[in-house]
Amino acid sequence: MPKILFLVAHPVEDASCRYRVQQFVPLLERAGYACTISEFSTPQLFRALQSHGRLPTKAVHTIYCSVRRLARLADLSDFDLVVIHREVFPFLTPALEKWVLGRHKKVLFSLDDAIYTTHPVSARLNHPLLYRLKYGGRVHEVIRNSAHVVAGNRILAEYARQFNSQVTTIPTVVDCERYPYKSITDISKRPLTVGWMGSRSTASYLFNIAGALRRLAESHRDRVQFRFVGCEDLKLNIPDSSFVPLRLETELDDLYSLDIGLMPMPDTPWTRGKCAFKAIQYMAAGIPTVASPVGATLDVVQHNHNGLLAESEDQWFHSLDLLVTDYDTRKRLSLRSRETIERAYSLQVWGPKLVSLFDQLTDSHPVRLSQDRTIETSPIPQ
Repeated sequence: MPKILFLVAHPVEDASCRYRVQQFVPLLERAGYACTISEFSTPQLFRALQSHGRLPTKAVHTIYCSVRRLARLADLSDFDLVVIHREVFPFLTPALEKWVLGRHKKVLFSLDDAIYTTHPVSARLNHPLLYRLKYGGRVHEVIRNSAHVVAGNRILAEYARQFNSQVTTIPTVVDCERYPYKSITDISKRPLTVGWMGSRSTASYLFNIAGALRRLAESHRDRVQFRFVGCEDLKLNIPDSSFVPLRLETELDDLYSLDIGLMPMPDTPWTRGKCAFKAIQYMAAGIPTVASPVGATLDVVQHNHNGLLAESEDQWFHSLDLLVTDYDTRKRLSLRSRETIERAYSLQVWGPKLVSLFDQLTDSHPVRLSQDRTIETSPIPQ
């Protein structure tokens, strides 16, 4: 039985680990793989990192986690494939990644963010200095020396192919059995909930559309309310708003409480590398979505087909106003958004492709690799 070691930064509470690694493990195990997920952070450290202060907790758990990680890396010979998802260590990149690459001949590197550049709003993060030290141009050394690279979208894949021809694009996807379709009904008797889900690192993007949201609230008093999940300390000054923390145990309930989804982003090197996962989540549930036309979002959202794209404040206001006032448009976009996810961004579609890639990399089945060792996958349907 082939054995795979996944080196990840955080436990299942981290969305990147949950959707890029954890949800694929049952499929891999059914295909005959023995999977081990080695997390750097403990749940206690992960929760502490999401908040200000708590320095003693952070220090003690960081030391413990560092020792645990080094012990895990002491012997990798028992595994047929080692997968590094984003990083081996939360700092000192790429020292530990290079250590792994030097001690195992089959290392797959996975990235779902533009970790080769800097975060545009790192000053708003809990630990901005550490974040600036985490990544940067040296990531290309890891990409170059990996046996294979899995990128979360075409932009990340294009970057990776500058250094390694063995690259496969696998988008961040959802399990459509876990994400049932939310039927759109005429809910004129209650307010529509316009909302956003995300993390502290992207919450500041909401300031870019705050003016449009205030105009929407003024134009539709008692017809709209706002819900922001994952940014409880953000001050947007928008009427009829609620701000709640993002919790794993209420993630789907929070998602399905929305009637219209928001995904604003500035156009920067960092955001162009985002995988548009917020839109994918909304659309899987059938929640009509308005998004910024940035990076991989253009691959997911086709304007006025399965969602709406908006740049200026006026465009955001008019797009949201249309969804609030036009039930038929809301229903049409809802149905097409769900169809898009089922066809192109579902675990049901991409799970077997990842299994096939691992079959090839571990020589578990008699499948011949192409010359550049890149698995051939169809373009993401538009």
